[in-house]
Amino acid sequence: MVPVNHDSEVTLEIATAIARLYDRIRASGLSMRESTDFEYFEDTVRATEDRYLMEDFSSRFFDLHGSSAFWIGAWDRAGEPVSVQAAKLENLKDRSLGEFWQQQQRRMFVDPSNQAQLGEDHAHDAFFMRGRIVYHGNLWLRRDARGKGLAEALTQLGFLVSLLKWSPDYLYGLMAARNAEKGFGIRVGYRRFVPRGTHWIAPPEHVRPDDWLVYATRQDLIGLARTIVSADPEDPE
Repeated sequence: MVPVNHDSEVTLEIATAIARLYDRIRASGLSMRESTDFEYFEDTVRATEDRYLMEDFSSRFFDLHGSSAFWIGAWDRAGEPVSVQAAKLENLKDRSLGEFWQQQQRRMFVDPSNQAQLGEDHAHDAFFMRGRIVYHGNLWLRRDARGKGLAEALTQLGFLVSLLKWSPDYLYGLMAARNAEKGFGIRVGYRRFVPRGTHWIAPPEHVRPDDWLVYATRQDLIGLARTIVSADPEDPE
């Protein structure tokens, strides 16, 4: 793993923000685990009500290792899964994120299906994003836990663990347009929004063609950590 380049003050701020989020989530009665065991991740996803495993985090397509991928799960007191999320790092020195998509999206969706057709008019910003880039995805929260602020806290936890581990240049996701328009992205910590993600001429059946590229820079994420640290711990809003 490439050493992160935080100075000590920033590292402490990020760690403090993670601790704040961790305490807030545990106060809701959930236990959590961070893991790099993606066989366990797939088993946990299969135990959820949606059972949706994204191709990006499937052993069918990728060898996922602890140096460049992790996931976080949350369980209730009965040991039933309440939330999952995952993140992985790509070191894109020789190509942009948009160029990377041309290879990886085709690998995951087009090659296995004769019906899917990938275009080239991807999110404009993606063709300028290079360096250490984290993809955050497979975010799921059980229906009875929604609307309580847990989605925001859990997602921010994943963002800041990624920041602490890897100090990426960018962290991004692909978000359904309706969620982006309702402000979920800004609440969790994304700070930049492009009303197109991957360009599909004929999308795979289970992939939304209207997803937005949503992302944050390293400094955006540090700003998120500082906001959490400076907030009143008695007032999660």
